[in-house]
Amino acid sequence: MMAPALRYEDVRALLDQHFSAQTKAETVAVDAALGRRAFRDILSEVNLPETVNAAVDGYGIAADDLADHPTKPFPIIGTAKAGHPLTRAVPKGSAVRIFTGAVMPAGIDCVMMQEFCDETDGHVTFRKSMSSGKNARPAGENLQKGEVIITTGELITPAHIGQLAAAGITDIDVCVPLKVAVLSTGDELVLSGQSEGKVVGQIYDSNRPMVTAMIEKAGCQVIDGGIIPDRADALIAALDHYCATCDVVITTGGAADGIEDHTKTAFDAMGAQTLSRFVAIKPGRPFSSASKGDTALFSLPGNPVAVYVCFLLFVQPVLQKKMANVPFALSELHVPSGFTVSKPANERAEFVRVSLSLTKDGQTVLLPYGRKGAGVLSSLTGADGLAELPFESQQINQGDMLRFIPFQ
Repeated sequence: MMAPALRYEDVRALLDQHFSAQTKAETVAVDAALGRRAFRDILSEVNLPETVNAAVDGYGIAADDLADHPTKPFPIIGTAKAGHPLTRAVPKGSAVRIFTGAVMPAGIDCVMMQEFCDETDGHVTFRKSMSSGKNARPAGENLQKGEVIITTGELITPAHIGQLAAAGITDIDVCVPLKVAVLSTGDELVLSGQSEGKVVGQIYDSNRPMVTAMIEKAGCQVIDGGIIPDRADALIAALDHYCATCDVVITTGGAADGIEDHTKTAFDAMGAQTLSRFVAIKPGRPFSSASKGDTALFSLPGNPVAVYVCFLLFVQPVLQKKMANVPFALSELHVPSGFTVSKPANERAEFVRVSLSLTKDGQTVLLPYGRKGAGVLSSLTGADGLAELPFESQQINQGDMLRFIPFQ
């Protein structure tokens, strides 16, 4: 008899309730922080820019002075450049040559772009009127003192690194990566590129390299557990070993109820607390989760697409919460369907690989991408993300709004 399956929302809620944050900090140079998660909020200690500065190359003037004398040739009393400020004030009735990024000297409050100015014999005339503050960047326009640059748990991007450096920050506290072991199971698996001894029916292991990449992308440290043969004792020994040394252990394959599927037996034998067993989704039904002490255990299906979907929906949120106390959430949008499909209602939610496409009238819609099947890995490589066909729905029509989970 097939084991009952939980709705995927219930599995996510159960995992969220069960696993708590285990955040630890280490200090790294900002240059080495890409892809790490911030351990705490980082605040700017300065205004950026620190002073009002010019946004364009041109001529600085007081707007009210120009308004009173719109055709007057104003004497140019000096030059202000980025890194070379004009230290004296500009007297009324005068102008200054100024370049992008230069500190605005006292006495001017706007900058006319040089294209609209005429300079002759040390004087400049302006061909347009100006308002106060035009082409001037106020102090703190980019970042104000005390403003948050990056929040606790946020993934540090190249843009963050630039902003941190601009604020004069050289070191940052980041979350210590979780140690995550990944194991493949199955006598049919061999290492990619291994030809010696490979027999008909054996396949190259794609799940472990793919999951390894997803773990690294999440900012965690990978422990490679290799390929485990289809024997309960071998799986139990491997799980016991990695549970003692890792924060999370992930297996792929052997998750169903077949004679060669040993995950449930192994979980029970090692005294793990089973949290969920089977989930009402396609692909990915044979997903189960457990814990032993503070270690999270996940048994993913054997089919690569199901592995990818289950990691995205269930494993990644746990990694983020345990390492950085990031709340359970998925990046998602709501996008109209560009296709029609039927499915069993109240039996399962389905996650379809889709691409974003523009219709003739310029509307963005979702279209199925690639060949079907939980084992068709190529359907992931060009897809933009997943579209959820809800549990309750029996028919999806063109124009129906669907939840879209982007891969990037």
